[in-house]
Amino acid sequence: MRNLILFALIFLALEASANDTSYFAALRSSLALADQEYSIPAYQNLTNTCQRIMVQKKNEWLPFYYAAYAYTHMAYMTKEEERKDALLDRAQNCTDTALVINPRESEIQLLVALICYGRMEINPMFRATTYFPRASDALEKAKALNPENPRIYYLEGKSTLYKPSFLGGGAEAALPILEKALQYYREFEAPFDVYPHWGEESTRDLYKKCKGGIN
Repeated sequence: MRNLILFALIFLALEASANDTSYFAALRSSLALADQEYSIPAYQNLTNTCQRIMVQKKNEWLPFYYAAYAYTHMAYMTKEEERKDALLDRAQNCTDTALVINPRESEIQLLVALICYGRMEINPMFRATTYFPRASDALEKAKALNPENPRIYYLEGKSTLYKPSFLGGGAEAALPILEKALQYYREFEAPFDVYPHWGEESTRDLYKKCKGGIN
């Protein structure tokens, strides 16, 4: 009987840990600022918030995810190449931890792709052969985990748009992929309010750009 009670208590503790939302308020506030203001200070604030949460919530994937997300966008906003790589290194470290905590989450694979795109941006001529296949592989892994995740098709469509036409890229090739992304954005229901939600507005902008390029 004692063993049964002990098992029940452990189960309840694990379930509570898996559904821990006590840090959502702090994360929600920093995310709102980053959504409103695309700037290094806003994203630095997000990383600071995530770092504080990560100290207390070592088994929660979201703080590590959003820290990586913020570092990646800070890298995109940074001009100095060495600094870019350093920020992407931090993003990769957080992503690796998030993957260990929750290897079945498709959103984390999309961070892998974003980091690869950031690496390529520093020196496309020399880095594309290494990082483009890695990004594509991450998108395929995300698709296998959740084929209805709209951000997969946003990144895939964006990549296709800027790929040379002789490699199968361009506006005409990207348009149906972006249409699929928009469809899934319309249908997407987040499991909770601080779940990743980025990309819809950018998808609409790219879709309009593709339509204009074809017409």
